[in-house]
Amino acid sequence: MSIVYYQYFVVRINHSMVNILNSIRSFFSSDSTPAGLDEEDKDQLNQAIICLLTEMVKADYVELYIEKLVLNEHLTKRLNLSRAKANKYLAHANISAQVSVSLKPQTQIINRFLNRRDKHALMVQLWQIASADGEIHLLETQTFYQAGEQLGFNKSQLDRICHPENVIN
Repeated sequence: MSIVYYQYFVVRINHSMVNILNSIRSFFSSDSTPAGLDEEDKDQLNQAIICLLTEMVKADYVELYIEKLVLNEHLTKRLNLSRAKANKYLAHANISAQVSVSLKPQTQIINRFLNRRDKHALMVQLWQIASADGEIHLLETQTFYQAGEQLGFNKSQLDRICHPENVIN
C-alpha cells in the first residue's frame, strides 16, 4: 500500500520556481496542435499527451501542488483547453495512470501526430513537471528517459533537455 501526499497549502515561491513558471509561460507562446487534424485525432492526441504528463506527475507517487499547477498551465495555455475539457481529460488520465504498465500507448499516438520539434517541446514540459518541486526522483528520471526513448530521442539529446546549461553551441 502506498501513501500519496497532496500539498495544497503553504506554497513558498522561490526564485527557481519563478524561473520555471516564466520558462513555461514562454513555452506556451505557440499553439501545439498540429494543423490538419480532425476533431477525433486532436482528441486522441490531447488525451495521449495528458496521460503522459499525468504519468510524470504520478511517477514518484507524490503528487505535489506545484507539479499539478505546471500540468494545469500546460492544459489551459499550451493545449488551449477550457477548464471543463481539461478536467475531462485529467479524469481519464488519472484512471489510466492507475492501471498503466507502459507508456507505449501514449507515445505511439504522439509519434503518429507530432513532429520532432513538438515532441522536443513535450519532453521539455515533462522535465519541467519532474523538476517543478526542486527535486528529481529516480522514478521521474526513469519515466522521462523511457518516454524520450519511445519518442525517438537518444540519451545525449535527453541529457541536453535535462541540463541545458551544459550545452555548448
